[in-house]
Amino acid sequence: MENSLWKVLKNGEKRVIGKYRHLVSAVIIGIVKFDKKDYIIFEKRALNIRQGGEISFPGGKYESTDMDTKHTALRETVEELGIECTKIQMLGKFGTLVNPSGVILDVYVAKIDIKDPSEIKYNSDEVEKIIFVPVEFFMENLPRVEKIGLENIPYFSIEKFSLPKRYEKSWSGRAREVYFYSYGGEIIWGITAEIIYEFVKILKKR
Repeated sequence: MENSLWKVLKNGEKRVIGKYRHLVSAVIIGIVKFDKKDYIIFEKRALNIRQGGEISFPGGKYESTDMDTKHTALRETVEELGIECTKIQMLGKFGTLVNPSGVILDVYVAKIDIKDPSEIKYNSDEVEKIIFVPVEFFMENLPRVEKIGLENIPYFSIEKFSLPKRYEKSWSGRAREVYFYSYGGEIIWGITAEIIYEFVKILKKR
């Protein structure tokens, strides 16, 4: 029993319970250096795709054919940015974001080895344009913080499970903070801004 329990608990701090029952995706915080200055690469998503017109990191949905989410992040970034895999130097995993809407996002950090923005031949079916934001912008500017609520709507019969009457109607979840950065006439918000906020907070500590 003890040996079996030890195996179950091994790497428990890194485990996300029920991970692949949710929508699992992976993205890359891509850092590129131009003229001795560090920039983070963002995409403005094409209007004809999911969440069109919004700013995001390169990356996408995990597929069953992917070896792991690191492979997902690399595959999607190569496809979206139109660069060779050899130009992406993976530095490590930053963390996992679990969103109340049912999205689980593995976040990686990588150096993108290009000398000029013109080297990126992005996929116009998925990307409207590429945006380079200096890392120092996020270091020097705090986001605007707003609140968003979550409503729980039951799609089951409470009588069937003999649940208290209060679960017959929808109920509110805990409100959470949403971050907004404004740069160059574009708004970076939601999950992307939340990741950046945490990333920069740790950078400042270091």
